[in-house]
Amino acid sequence: MVDDLKLYGGLLSPFVMRPVLAARAKGHDIAVDQFPGGIKCEEYLALTPTGKMPLLVHGHFALPESQPITDYLDAVLPGPALLPADPQAQARTRLLVRLADVYMVPHLGGLFTARDKPEGVPAAMAGVAGALGYIEHFRGNDDEFAIGDSFSQADAALIPLFYFLDALDAGLGTAKLLDATPGLAAWWTRAKASDIGARAVAEQTAGMKAMFAARG
Repeated sequence: MVDDLKLYGGLLSPFVMRPVLAARAKGHDIAVDQFPGGIKCEEYLALTPTGKMPLLVHGHFALPESQPITDYLDAVLPGPALLPADPQAQARTRLLVRLADVYMVPHLGGLFTARDKPEGVPAAMAGVAGALGYIEHFRGNDDEFAIGDSFSQADAALIPLFYFLDALDAGLGTAKLLDATPGLAAWWTRAKASDIGARAVAEQTAGMKAMFAARG
């Protein structure tokens, strides 16, 4: 099963790392590679005309978009389910993923381009702070993981996004955004110290260094 799976993209991307973490939490390492010719080449666009990463290829089946890929891996790979059985906990897990994608990701993009567009930094900082508040509101602050007492799809989504709060802190002071959400701050401390979180942080850090080296 795992030998038939190929994920295309780079591990710096939180959207690529999300399904990677989901697979690892279920006990599997899936191959992650850059697509030969890049994501805008004719062969890639034939598989997914969006021309974005990640892209999962499983035999003759091609599936784009981070969350559908994560759902698919959770369904087809053996291992612990990454959605709680309880309907309300399951809904909250999906909600945290949705809040991160809709309210946090766009503003993280604004922070990532701060060097070229510094005028957008205050709004981006405020946007991330607002997103963190939304996520904090809907999770249980006594929960060990993002939701409940086991790793879930919410952890897989949040870990590679929260990486950037640390990675961009030296220049932007992004880590302080967690001061207003102590439950999330405590979760992040635990998450990045865990085996699965520390490995993700190391891989994203390597990806960041490689990106900056390529840019000169």
